[in-house]
Amino acid sequence: MNTKVLEVNVDDLNMGGVFNLVKNVILNRDPDIQIDIAAIERFANVEHKRMFQKLGTEVYDIGYDGNKWKKQLVCYWRLKKLLKTGDYDAVHIHGDVANKLLVSGLAAKHGKVKKIILHSHASGVDGNHRAMKILIHKLCRNLLKNVGSEYVACSDLAAEWMFPHIKKEQIVIVNNGVDLDRFRFCKEIREIQRKKLGAEGQLLIGHVGRFCYQKNHDYLLAVISEVKKRGIKAKFLLVGEGPEEERIKRKVKEEDLGEYVIFYGVSDQIQELFQAMDIFVLPSHFEGLPIVGVEAQAAGLPVIFSDKITREARLTENVAYLGIEQENLTEWADRIQEFAAADIRRENTYYELKKRKFRVRDTAESFFALYRDVD
Repeated sequence: MNTKVLEVNVDDLNMGGVFNLVKNVILNRDPDIQIDIAAIERFANVEHKRMFQKLGTEVYDIGYDGNKWKKQLVCYWRLKKLLKTGDYDAVHIHGDVANKLLVSGLAAKHGKVKKIILHSHASGVDGNHRAMKILIHKLCRNLLKNVGSEYVACSDLAAEWMFPHIKKEQIVIVNNGVDLDRFRFCKEIREIQRKKLGAEGQLLIGHVGRFCYQKNHDYLLAVISEVKKRGIKAKFLLVGEGPEEERIKRKVKEEDLGEYVIFYGVSDQIQELFQAMDIFVLPSHFEGLPIVGVEAQAAGLPVIFSDKITREARLTENVAYLGIEQENLTEWADRIQEFAAADIRRENTYYELKKRKFRVRDTAESFFALYRDVD
């Protein structure tokens, strides 16, 4: 008998980590598991919808473009209706804040779904009105124990952020695995991409992330300014889009950093861009467990994380954690120079991540174990 699962709150906006995670699970799914998607936000690219449909996955739009408070009610009713007619064995709800999990969780509970999996992917809030968002999050997370049947997080910090009222032994930590073969270091791809980027003979420092508060591009620009002061011949490749993008572009111009920065936009071939990089940096204010950090290490890159990121993200020896205050800027520049001068064999990290069970197949198996265990 097939197991039918609905993944909730998955979309392709900014090609985020949850989208890629669920996509990889679907690509690796077992034939006895049917996986569909309920999208609260509209897909930005219709081709991604078609891709899922070719894989046997239906994508249902349950969102609402109007008032945000009314949106909660509309999403609740649409999801409840879908679950009542779809005959799903399990609902897997993804979220960065508790209110998203709570609304969809209540729809699943009232829709009589046996297994309701709540999955935490973050350890903080983004965007405007953060104080209000944190208050709503803390109020809602008190209620999650009355809604979920399974609790999942991508790291210890993500678990603490979302499930402080759930016993630790009840929370399953699922690694954000990646397709190691796609990210495995390739010298030929590296040379092709560096030529395309105009980065031949230069140190190429990469960052992948949405232009928003969470990813902390303001601090990244301060690091770039410090690198410029030292006369280091380098370019910073910024991959992503987002609400802060135009402001950051203006700031780059104002601070005369244009020759140091490449604004790339989003990419479906991010694995090739990782090959071109020499160092990866992620000065985030918060993360769950950053998939881009896993991908960077899978590509053999040395990585500098902010000290706000879980230590579980350190999968290889060439990873540093640094503060994100003004006084830490010299440390970032120092570590960039140290990594640039180091003789790092990028081919070796494939085996390190495989041993630590960060293959996408390992993650998929963790998902499937949750799905099959339906009372």
